[in-house]
Parts: sequence; C-alpha cells; structure tokens
Amino acid sequence: MVTSKKEKLTHKFFTSEIKTVDAAEGIVEAYVNSMGVVDHDGEVIDFNAFDKSIEKGGQSVAWFHDQSSPVGKVIDAAPIELAYGDDDEEFPYRKGRLKAIMQFNLNTQRGREAFADVQFGSVKEWSVGFRSLDDNIERLTNGDNVRVIKSLDWVEVSPVMRGASPDTQTIISKSATVTETSEEEETVTVTDNERLKLEIEIEKTKLDIMEKK
Repeated sequence: MVTSKKEKLTHKFFTSEIKTVDAAEGIVEAYVNSMGVVDHDGEVIDFNAFDKSIEKGGQSVAWFHDQSSPVGKVIDAAPIELAYGDDDEEFPYRKGRLKAIMQFNLNTQRGREAFADVQFGSVKEWSVGFRSLDDNIERLTNGDNVRVIKSLDWVEVSPVMRGASPDTQTIISKSATVTETSEEEETVTVTDNERLKLEIEIEKTKLDIMEKK
C-alpha cells in the first residue's frame, strides 16, 4: 500500500486469476478488490465504500498506477456480496468483492499492449487506487485494531504484477450487459473445462516422455 497525503493515492493490490477476455472489444471483467476482510495493511474496506464512486463513474484503467499512461476505462462496476461461512459468524463486516467491467483502448498502442499482456496472462493481478474520505479505527472481537475505510474516492484501477489477496479474478465477459447469473455459471463451466484440458495435456506429455525413454 502507498499511503497518501494530498495528491497521492492509496493503492490496494489483489491477486487475480486470468480466465478469458473479449478480444474483439478489448473488454475485461474482473474482481478487482475485496471488501469486509482484513487485508495485509491491517485495514478493512467497507462493503459500500465504493458506492458513491460507482454512481459518479469516470474511473480510468491505468498501467501499473501510472496516471500519465491511461490504457482504458471502467464501463461498469458493482459490489458483489459473498456468502458467510461458519468461521465468519462473529466477523462484523459485510464481505464482498468489487466487480468491474473495463474496456481497454485498442486505438492506442499502449492500450493494445496492455490488453495483450492481460490476455496473454503475463500480468495477472489488479489493484485499485483511491483516496479515503471517511475512516476510523475499530476493535475486533479478537482484540485486534483495524482501520475501517467507510467511504472513498475511487480514481483508477490497474493491472499489476504482484498482489496480496486471493479473492479476485478476471472472469468471462462477452458484453457489458450479460446478466449476473449467466456470467457466474459460464465462469464455472469454462474454468473447469480449462483445468481438465490442462490436466489431460500434462498426462499426455508425461506419457510421451516415458515412451521416448
């Protein structure tokens, strides 16, 4: 995290798993942030912290948080609530992930190159850049003190090399108007198929090596 005073932004990094992209339109759909969990900075972003920024719109996609190098824009975003497990019953914060639909600017060289890196899988993670508007220190039931960010000014999101949380991933998007249910169902199917194909390819490679021996 990079803390800020005035002009600098706070950056939250999260691990992503690249699944697929829409090459024709340069559209990527991804979970780019987790809310309601304590991150590696000892902070919690409230589930509704992004609401005002989402309503306002206008967030850019930057390249490694370089605001002088925009590569696209956020065209839609929404917080998606996560189901609670047995271990979460005493945790006071609503858990969720921020899903963003982003379009890379394929009319510029930097946009095409950034999209190509994401599509190829050499850049697999996402990070949001924001300014905190409302936050305070709260104590958890286990005695830990955490900084809770209740409202923020979301400025940009970036594909990055290294993240800190396993709760985000790039998911399938053929357009910005696909329903939530069909998106999630399609993601599970494609992910399982891709994993099965990879396992089959690995086994074939092993057999080829054994035969050569």
